[in-house]
Amino acid sequence: MEAEILDRALQRLRDQTGLAAEPGTDMLDPTRTGEATVVFHQGDREVTYLVLCRAKVDRVAVLDHVQAVYKDSDQPGLLVTTYLSPALASHCRRIGLSFLDAAGNAYLHDHGLFVWLSGQKPDKEVGRSERAFGAFHGRGLRVVFALLAHPPLLQASYREIAEAAGVSLGTTSQTLTGLAHRGFLVVDGDRTRRWVDRPRVLQTWATTFPVGLRGRLAPRRYQARSDDWWKDARPETFGGTWSGEVAAARMLHDLAPKTATVYLPGDRTPFLAAHRLKADPQGPIEVLDTFWSFPGAASDPEGVAPALLVYADLVTLGDPRTAQQAEQIRGRYLA
Repeated sequence: MEAEILDRALQRLRDQTGLAAEPGTDMLDPTRTGEATVVFHQGDREVTYLVLCRAKVDRVAVLDHVQAVYKDSDQPGLLVTTYLSPALASHCRRIGLSFLDAAGNAYLHDHGLFVWLSGQKPDKEVGRSERAFGAFHGRGLRVVFALLAHPPLLQASYREIAEAAGVSLGTTSQTLTGLAHRGFLVVDGDRTRRWVDRPRVLQTWATTFPVGLRGRLAPRRYQARSDDWWKDARPETFGGTWSGEVAAARMLHDLAPKTATVYLPGDRTPFLAAHRLKADPQGPIEVLDTFWSFPGAASDPEGVAPALLVYADLVTLGDPRTAQQAEQIRGRYLA
């Protein structure tokens, strides 16, 4: 959801001022002071902000706290939220706190950059509604994943999309409406659906999946008797697939996995018993629920999850080694 709020706020700013900006590659990185970086381009000048996203800000105390967070930072801070009232926007200006909101209000004042927009009112699409932000939150992420990972679904009926994503028809409708509202998806005159910027949608999904859906897939960790147990394991026999490092090893043929990620449908017991996996909260093996129902791409090795999911899981590991593999998969399978 935070990524969607940031994206909408940047779009509103661009529409009103022409000021170009792009999110950095460390979106929602918990090791940074902020949850993302944003780079603004004005002529030859570039100004980089550390971003804190908050869905709702309705008190002066929150603004003062955010300002204190950035007090000793080497880079300027930027608060991004759904909407700031005129009074709160004025307070930001008084204390020197840069902000953007998804309604189109803004205050930027760092390194020669100055923007002051106030008085914009939130419309019906600003906030935490399913229509505005549902596409990249919760069950909406299942729908977006299905459309990206299995391209034929883009032209399928709502019912077919819903069945592939394991969601209701209502969720499917809301998600497609949200994608269209955000400018990610258009419907041509012959009713053909078309991505406007598919690489951007891919990256947005990969960024929001860890915080918006992954934790809802009943992740559990385990330990095996040997480090190379995965070499003889076949999750596809149990209706499952590899993701993460083992999937990368099979897709790129140049990675020695230190961790294993498996997605399984239904009862996990047969798979766990077959490979004698023991529960261990710190174990290197992670098992999660499968959240899609469609065939893999012909280019995917047997028993491997869709490349988009493998990419997202490798990035989630937060290891420079797996991050490099993620970029290789992105370039080879997702370009």
